[in-house]
Amino acid sequence: MRNLFAMARRIIRQIVRDRRTLALLIIAPLLILTLVWYIFGAKTAEPKLAIIHYESSDYLSAFKKDDYQRMSALQARQALADKEIDAYIDLKNPVSVHLEGSDPSRNGLVMNKVQQSMQKIQQINVTSMKNQLTDVIKAEQKGMMVQQQTIRQMTEAMQRYAPGALAQIMQQAPKTSQPEEPKTPEKVSLDVSYLHGNDDLNTFDAFGPAMVGIFVFLFIFMIGGVSFLRERTTGTLDRLMASPIKNYQIIGGYMIGFGLFVIVQSFVLTCYIAYVLNIYNVGNLLDVLIIVFILSFSALSLSILLSTFASNELQMFQFIPLVIVPQVFLSGLFPIDTLPGWVRAVGNLMPIHYSTEALRNIMIRGTGFSGWWFDAAILILFSVVFMIINIFAIRRSRPVTD
Repeated sequence: MRNLFAMARRIIRQIVRDRRTLALLIIAPLLILTLVWYIFGAKTAEPKLAIIHYESSDYLSAFKKDDYQRMSALQARQALADKEIDAYIDLKNPVSVHLEGSDPSRNGLVMNKVQQSMQKIQQINVTSMKNQLTDVIKAEQKGMMVQQQTIRQMTEAMQRYAPGALAQIMQQAPKTSQPEEPKTPEKVSLDVSYLHGNDDLNTFDAFGPAMVGIFVFLFIFMIGGVSFLRERTTGTLDRLMASPIKNYQIIGGYMIGFGLFVIVQSFVLTCYIAYVLNIYNVGNLLDVLIIVFILSFSALSLSILLSTFASNELQMFQFIPLVIVPQVFLSGLFPIDTLPGWVRAVGNLMPIHYSTEALRNIMIRGTGFSGWWFDAAILILFSVVFMIINIFAIRRSRPVTD
């Protein structure tokens, strides 16, 4: 145990003296998370739209002045070419939309806005048809009134000549019942409820759990791998392996020494997203901290393992596209339900997948220990397996036997 803690103290002193490593470990994730928060937490940008040929259009009321600029055809074409607007709508019959088109996301926003206006145009057309139908009915009713007046005059004339016969015919005629007036339909209100989250949940709140796992894993992986690689390239690891210190003591000491800073990073990062960025969280903050802490050790143990296959820092960074990038895409940050089964199976072999699921269960769904214990157990299993492989990998290159 003495050798184990001596190894840990040496690693701690080494990291404390390296201020750039400390800054990269603690400050860099906070800065990047803040940038992501500004990007994904911002409100959806409104498209810039204009209308032309609106002077004599019956549909002008469907295009509010606050949402659609009034322009001439020449002004709209020039503004579209200069990217001052995203699209303009020509209100000539038929209505046509002209998009700038270079940004698919902006195109989607434009079409959503235009669809809303087209629904209003449909309502205008329905109202116009109702008004026309009402005019026709009124005209028919007026004609019927003229006919009824004529019949009444003829009846009065006939009563003068045969009042008894006409009265008998009227008694035998079937009586018509008056139609009931239609009831006014009741106004239906839509009651919306959420099983998890609420209507204020933004994109960053949904992406936050995945982003926390990605950044923690990325920075721990880079710093841990490069630091352990430095032990090898400077000859420190060779001297340690030539000493009586055991293989597990080397790996364990490094995990303990670096683990102290992992704990600090996990605590700072968790408190920052909860109290500064104010990310949506209905779960226990301690549960979030535990998952982040366990994930950090998984990243650290994996970085130590892969550093044994690198000869310099450049080769260590070459593992990032192979190890980190696939985890970003398969972590749950993007939907993977439609991907082939073998791709989803590969995602199940990646630590960030389980950290994302656990953090979402805690932060968004508000589950307790029963909702994240399985994912935490898998992350611990990853760490144990990586550490065991590390011990055997060091033993292969050890110059003397224990």
